[in-house]
Amino acid sequence: MLQNKVVTIALATYNGEQHIRTQLDSILAQTYQNFKIVIRDDGSSDDTLNIVRDYQKRTDKITVLDSDGMNLKCPGSFYQILRECEKTDYYAFCDQDDSWYPEKSNGQWKNCNRKRR
Repeated sequence: MLQNKVVTIALATYNGEQHIRTQLDSILAQTYQNFKIVIRDDGSSDDTLNIVRDYQKRTDKITVLDSDGMNLKCPGSFYQILRECEKTDYYAFCDQDDSWYPEKSNGQWKNCNRKRR
């Protein structure tokens, strides 16, 4: 049953202060709430890292990985998130400028449990 499954949402950021609040708000507003968000910033020069750390203080759903300002580019950041996050039932990937509908996760992850014919 889906309610028992944990989803880790990998979010790589870089100079995304313009969109990151909208993205995080949309994820946190999901109807399916058994998830964690793991964020790795790729050395942003804007306020992105401060924004995600502020969100991290507000909820235990968010973990911000320490990147030491190292820029791994997008694929490298996602790879590093997967290396460092806890093993989980499902993984989801999102960009910092996405905005998720509240039912996105519920519908998407429910379909993961459907049996194939």
